[in-house]
Amino acid sequence: MNSNPIGIEGEKFVNQIANDTFLEYWCYPNPKDEKGNQKEICDLLILFKDILILISVKNYQFKGDYDRYFNNTTEKALKQIQGAERKLFGQKDIYIKHPNKRIEKFEKDKYKRVFRIIINLGEGLKFYHPSSYTKSKKHVTIMDSLTWLGITSEMNTIIDLTNYLTERENLLREKEVIMLTCKDDELDSSTHTKFLNRISKKEKNKKEVLISGNELDLLATYINNSNSYPENLKTEEFHGMFFDIDKTWENFKSDFSYKQKKINDKQSYFIDNFVINEIGYDFNKKFFAEKLMSLSRFERRIVSKGFFEFFDKYKNYSKNHYARAFTDVCDFGFIFVKYPYHLKGEFLENILNLTIESFAIHTNYLKSDYILIAYEDDFKNLVYTNRIIDKPFDKKLEIEIMKDAKSLGWFSDDFNYRKINEKEY
Repeated sequence: MNSNPIGIEGEKFVNQIANDTFLEYWCYPNPKDEKGNQKEICDLLILFKDILILISVKNYQFKGDYDRYFNNTTEKALKQIQGAERKLFGQKDIYIKHPNKRIEKFEKDKYKRVFRIIINLGEGLKFYHPSSYTKSKKHVTIMDSLTWLGITSEMNTIIDLTNYLTERENLLREKEVIMLTCKDDELDSSTHTKFLNRISKKEKNKKEVLISGNELDLLATYINNSNSYPENLKTEEFHGMFFDIDKTWENFKSDFSYKQKKINDKQSYFIDNFVINEIGYDFNKKFFAEKLMSLSRFERRIVSKGFFEFFDKYKNYSKNHYARAFTDVCDFGFIFVKYPYHLKGEFLENILNLTIESFAIHTNYLKSDYILIAYEDDFKNLVYTNRIIDKPFDKKLEIEIMKDAKSLGWFSDDFNYRKINEKEY
């Protein structure tokens, strides 16, 4: 959408962060209408399961002209967002192309949750609207480049990001919101006059919200309240509200628990790296990758911690030993297996299926969706699969399955299907 060199560099900045955070497979930079007019649809499109994120990048060189910023740059970006959404979900079939994949048809009926973001790379704004609306009344999130970097560093899974954007939208929806990001000594008389002038232009009958602080302060407020916002901020009781959340982010980052969380999160990237290294762009395994990537960062930490505890426990066992573990996380039953080197081919496949079935029965069908990761000895000859058991076996078959499982005398079992306590992790 932006053909000038500065704009292109800005788009690269935004795209690289998205690729690093949400993985390149689901990020479509500068998608075009490949079988239509070849025009660019938006600056960045992120497609994941039923989630669509539309991003417009603007590199407005702010020179103190707030009217130009609000009436020109922001309005132009809103029109681009609306135009992109109209094109994607219009009557005509749209075909897009990922840099590393074939041309594909955009599945317009698939995407039920749409998020719209404008990222402004220019600096110098001391106040702005963190939310706005297209002419068709669709909510749009507005942020700057440092905010994009900060938010995607913290909300660094698709699920964490979209949960945050949803809560943020619910907080600010149908309100006239202005975020005052500068410090008190930076609010000179000229800026103060422009700020008051902007307030005076608010729509009638809309609730007015003034926020002293920046987007990262708003994010820290959300995280501090267990990934929600305090009730006193969400109340609809008042016609106008003032949130003073300045320095919330600074205090949040300096807290010991934040630093400990970052240390604990390191192990969780086992999931991200598994998807990158083992699945990559294999379309036939996309469904498996999407299930793993649908986990939040905390859920990935639980799965990874469970795997490494299992790996460490059995790493010095005999190569003839078969060990298995079950962990209940989110919508899935995760099963880890270390299998003897002599198990191969169809026999190994049958044993792994037996393992999944026996865990389903043993846990009284606690989950219907099972993800199995199996390896031989020191994480060699990796095998992974996904299986749905959406209804119980009949009782006779249950007995046979459990009898077969117990007859294999070299089994070791680890069960963990208690409720997870976040403080433990």
